[in-house]
Amino acid sequence: MKNFNYKVLVLILTGTAALALAIGIGRFTYTPILPFMLEELNITKTEGGLIASWNFFGYLCGSLLSISSIFKKRVKLVFFISIVISISTTFLMSMADQVIFFIIIRFVSGLSSAFVLIFGTALILPSIQAIGKKSLSTSHFMGVGFGIVISSILVTILGKLGFNWDDLWIGVAVLSVILAFPIFIFTPNEILQHSYSQNSNYKYNFSFSLISISYGLYGFGYVILGTFISAMARETSGLEATEMYVWLLVGLAGIPMVIFWPWFGKKIGNDLALFLACFIMGLGVLMPVIFENKVGITSASLLLGSTFIPITALALLEGQTRYNGSIRVSTAILTSSFSVGQMIGPYFGGVIIDLFNSYSIALSISSISLFIASILMINPTRFLNRKFRDIL
Repeated sequence: MKNFNYKVLVLILTGTAALALAIGIGRFTYTPILPFMLEELNITKTEGGLIASWNFFGYLCGSLLSISSIFKKRVKLVFFISIVISISTTFLMSMADQVIFFIIIRFVSGLSSAFVLIFGTALILPSIQAIGKKSLSTSHFMGVGFGIVISSILVTILGKLGFNWDDLWIGVAVLSVILAFPIFIFTPNEILQHSYSQNSNYKYNFSFSLISISYGLYGFGYVILGTFISAMARETSGLEATEMYVWLLVGLAGIPMVIFWPWFGKKIGNDLALFLACFIMGLGVLMPVIFENKVGITSASLLLGSTFIPITALALLEGQTRYNGSIRVSTAILTSSFSVGQMIGPYFGGVIIDLFNSYSIALSISSISLFIASILMINPTRFLNRKFRDIL
């Protein structure tokens, strides 16, 4: 039993390190560093949103490319290469000072982060399930919150010490290098699932299509606040003091909730858990609009953190049950839909914020998107007679 638990723990920590490196740091460190870049480089919110959107466009391209059959027997190798690219692009962000270079670097970073998530999940999740711990199979998504927490703390400390925006990128790149060591040592080989090769008899699945659409709306809904929350704290009168901890709270709230939401989903159904999580996030995004004070932005941080990472884990689990094929393919399809939403969100948000010189309208639109997504997360088969369920 002790050996069994040790194996599960090693798998979880390895996956955690990978997602911390590529997602928590590689993708989301942009949020706490963005206020420094806006101020020191004099770039606009629209440009800041555009840079973020290209990162998510890279994420979309990576999601689509991951389905290719050329990666079918090279999952672990591609995963390792993606880790190296993620570290490299994080470091390269310190070497540029023009928007066009930021766009190129963030695009490549987004592509590599998608590969890390998809191929890492394809390696870690089935390995955990194979040794009887299906309820813990998405625990490695704690890595997103962990990466946000440690990078947020480092950025805050370095910022307070007077380091410039480029120094901050170098600092988080060093963190990424440290996290890479256990990844290269402990990553398991891929476990081939019975349904790995695609079945020519696969038929159109409406319920999977529905969660894919919902996941895209969720991507759009969370990402505007997720991109601009630190900048909003810095620039809004009375909220300046919250800048140092709002993104940290997002990460801290996310870590335990990655365990809670899948457990809760097992009790009531993953689709209903997704409905509740998306709805709660919608309320969280509205908090700074309703309460234009520290309570509003702090509540937003906590509600965003406690839902946005678990929703990703839950959606991939729910998608796996609705899709008749490889988890790598279902993860890639869902991630592609998600990427479209989060690619549009930052640029759209930046334009709206610059146009109205306010965050309220952009956040209100985000909230509406999340409320719609919450409804669409519910599996329609739970309302149908048994004989119709196979159709959907």
